[in-house]
Amino acid sequence: MKFNTFGKLSLASVLVSTALAANAGISVENEMGLFTIGGDVEYDLNFTDKERGNSDKQNFNQDGRILVQIAAERAVANDHYLKVQVQPLLKSSGDVDLDDAFFAIGRQADWELKIGRFEAFDMFPVGQDTMLDFAGDEPYRLKEARGRGDYGQVSYAKSFDNLYFELASLFKENNSTDADKNAVFVRPVLAFQATDSLRFAAGMEANLTADKKDEANDYIGYGATIQYAVQDFSLDLSYAYRDFDTVKQDDTSIGAVIQYKRFGLGHIYSETDTGSKEKMNTTWASYEIANVMDVQDFSIYLGSYFSKVDNDSDDQDVGVRVRFKYFF
Repeated sequence: MKFNTFGKLSLASVLVSTALAANAGISVENEMGLFTIGGDVEYDLNFTDKERGNSDKQNFNQDGRILVQIAAERAVANDHYLKVQVQPLLKSSGDVDLDDAFFAIGRQADWELKIGRFEAFDMFPVGQDTMLDFAGDEPYRLKEARGRGDYGQVSYAKSFDNLYFELASLFKENNSTDADKNAVFVRPVLAFQATDSLRFAAGMEANLTADKKDEANDYIGYGATIQYAVQDFSLDLSYAYRDFDTVKQDDTSIGAVIQYKRFGLGHIYSETDTGSKEKMNTTWASYEIANVMDVQDFSIYLGSYFSKVDNDSDDQDVGVRVRFKYFF
């Protein structure tokens, strides 16, 4: 993705009218603004082989979901706007879940205040991750406070020409009987669009209500990412580091993702240091077969991943997936 006008992109990360116009959907515009409804279908056929210690488990299954996107945007004086978006997820398991559900106010190419449930700036992109899992604990990628939290979040974004600033917050439940307070995270990010094809970003996340009795949330994380994108090629390089205050542990992750036309390839090296180091390498690849049956909004993705932990058991995962994706 190119970022010719960084402010416009940053303020409307998912512009309702643009997204649904590109991917079918129904739009109605009147004096109250623009109302749209659409969504996508995503169903997967999966095979995984997980080796953990002396156990070797293979699994064939099918899963997926239907996402319904309902959104409204109203323009007001001086390029200001009000925006609402909700995305229910209807899963093949019979469960109902939710992606985005937020209310936002702002001014085009200037600022935005958002409240509800959403994802903030991506500081560790993984590209076309049709299938991505890990043989050990999920690596730290500066996304613990990124969003879609169940207990609410608020963010403020501001653009200055090629410079973008975002301050996001995330509330977490007090799920520890010993902790005095629930966790309230802040996540500032600063991004700079150096050229049409080159972008730099740096950020951090920390618990404002750090409680020594709540070890799982008592840490500070840092990260940086670089994106180079030109025509059909893009490259993302990312780094993330987390240091716990009350336990002896720090986590490091380094990632690289390449996208060329419809092919994606990525790798993450991660390391957890608790006095002894546990290292994990994870690689994934994906290919999109587009315009199936000459339908522009229908694609089939072929994806796979391999993940291995450098420990006594050499735990490792292998997975293969066929994904059917249709926008309506």
